Amino acid sequence: MNQQPGKLGIRELVSIAILMVGAKATEDTPSILFSKVQNAAWMLPPLIAVMFFIPLFLLLKTMSLYQGKDLFAVIKKLLGKYLGFVVCLLIFIISSFAVSFDTRTYTNIIRAFYFSTTPNLIIYAMLMITCAYGAKKGLQHVGSVSYLIVFYSLLSLYIALGISTQKSNINAMFPLWGPGYVEIFKQSSMRLTLFAEFFILTLVIPYVKSNKVFNKGAWIAYVYVCIQISVATLIFICMFDESLGGIAYPFHIAIRFISLGEYIPNVEIIFFIIWIMTAFIRFTAFLYLNALMFGRLFKIKDFEYLIPSLTTIYLLIGIYPESPMDVTLVLKPLIQNMAGPLFAFISILLWLVALLKGEFKHAKNKNSM
Repeated sequence: MNQQPGKLGIRELVSIAILMVGAKATEDTPSILFSKVQNAAWMLPPLIAVMFFIPLFLLLKTMSLYQGKDLFAVIKKLLGKYLGFVVCLLIFIISSFAVSFDTRTYTNIIRAFYFSTTPNLIIYAMLMITCAYGAKKGLQHVGSVSYLIVFYSLLSLYIALGISTQKSNINAMFPLWGPGYVEIFKQSSMRLTLFAEFFILTLVIPYVKSNKVFNKGAWIAYVYVCIQISVATLIFICMFDESLGGIAYPFHIAIRFISLGEYIPNVEIIFFIIWIMTAFIRFTAFLYLNALMFGRLFKIKDFEYLIPSLTTIYLLIGIYPESPMDVTLVLKPLIQNMAGPLFAFISILLWLVALLKGEFKHAKNKNSM
C-alpha cells in the first residue's frame, strides 16, 4: 500500500506530537516522577526538556543537511552501511519493547477502572487491532484524525485538571526542592526518555512538507508538552500530596471525584471516551513508525503490510508479564533508563560525525553559491 500523495502540515505534525507525548500526563508518569523526587516532581519535565534540548537541537541541525531524508537514512549515510544498520536495529528494538509495555499499561488502566471483569487479553487485543487498522490507513490519515481530536483531548484534560484544583492544597508543593537540588538534577538526567518520541518522530520528515515545517512543529509541540506534563503533575501533587506515590494512575483517580450533581454522578465515562480516542491515535502513530523503521531496515517498500504482523508480536510481548506491577516497576523503567540517554548519545554522535566529515562546511559553501 503506497502513501497518499499529500504531506503533513504543521498542524497535523504538532497534533501527532502532542497526542504521543502529552498523553503521558494521563498515565503513570506523574506517579513515577513523584516516587523519585516527591513534591518536586513537577520540576522534572522542564529540567528534562532543557537537558534533552541540546541533543534534539543538534539532531535537527544534522537532519537539515539532508533535506527530505529520514533518521535512518541519515544514520546510514553518516555511520556507514554496517554500523548504521546496527544502530538503526537497536533503535527499532527499543521502540518495539516501549510500544509493547506502553500498550500493556493502557490495557491495565482500562481493566482496573472501567472493565474490571473483562480479561486482559480481550481488552489488549481490541486496543491493538483498532490501532493496527488505523496505522494501515497511512500517516496522512493519522495526522488528519489527530488534528480533529486534539482540541477535544486537550479540552477534556483542562476541564478535569481545572475541576481537580478545587480539592487541591497548594501547600503540598512545599518544601519546593523536595529531596534537594542534587537529587532533582540527577533524576532529570536519568529521565530523558520523557521526550524521546521527538527523536523517533524524525522518521516522518520525508512525509512532512519540508524540514523547516518539521523543525517548527517539533519545537512548538516540545515546549507545549513540557508545560502540560509539568502542570498536570503539580496539580496531582496538590491533590493527592504524599499518597501520589502509591497511586498508579492519578488522572483516572482524579476524574472519579468529578460529578455534575446527583443526577450525573459518573462523569468519568465522558473523559474515558476522549482519553481512549487519544490512546488509539497515539499507538496508531507508534505502530506506523515502527513498521516504517522495519521497512527502512530491510528495504521493504510496502511496509504497511507488516503492521498486522508487528502488532501481533507486540501483543504477545506485552501480554507476557503476569502482573501490572511487573510492567510499571520493572520492565518500563528498564526501557526508559536506556532509551533516553541512548537517543541523546546518537543525536550528538551524528552531529559530531557530520562536523568531522565537513558536512556543515559543504552545506554552507553550497548555499553561498
